[in-house]
Amino acid sequence: MKTHLLTLLLITLSLNSFGKQASGIYLNFSDYKNDKLTYENTHSKESPKIHVHEFFWNVPTIAVTQNGKKHAYKKSDIYGFKDRNNNVYRFYKNSEYKIVEAAQMYIYVLPEHIAQSKGFKVANRYYFSIALETDIRPLTLGNLKDAYSKNEKFIDLLDQYFNSENILEYDTLHKTFKVNYVLSKAISK
Repeated sequence: MKTHLLTLLLITLSLNSFGKQASGIYLNFSDYKNDKLTYENTHSKESPKIHVHEFFWNVPTIAVTQNGKKHAYKKSDIYGFKDRNNNVYRFYKNSEYKIVEAAQMYIYVLPEHIAQSKGFKVANRYYFSIALETDIRPLTLGNLKDAYSKNEKFIDLLDQYFNSENILEYDTLHKTFKVNYVLSKAISK
């Protein structure tokens, strides 16, 4: 019985530590590309603490505390950060856009807090960029056609397969957003 409890305890502890990834800041696009974290937090007591200041307030800085010293960085001066759950966020115009897909096109989600009569609700808004260092735009059919105006094959496929209601559909077979799958087909033709 004691052996079973000890084994269960060890498995639980190893699973808890396994699920926590290192988090930190990507100072620039090159750091993100190379997965080089600054102020890497391995979640030990000695690791730096990173405070992004999100939720309701759109604060333009993040704070890092390391060895009792505080550092502040403007979001506009750094690329983004990775959280302990391995989610990556890109800073753009003082907001934290979560990168949900990095494929032919980069797709982001940004939660928006909408006031209601009893509190608020959160609605996810989707965005895209044609590359990780380019402007982020709302993921709409019009914006896609504008951003990829020189790719006639993609524009034709957009007209063939999409409308404003289904532009955000996910392709479970190919494990990608359908719009990214269609873009990959337009590029490979």
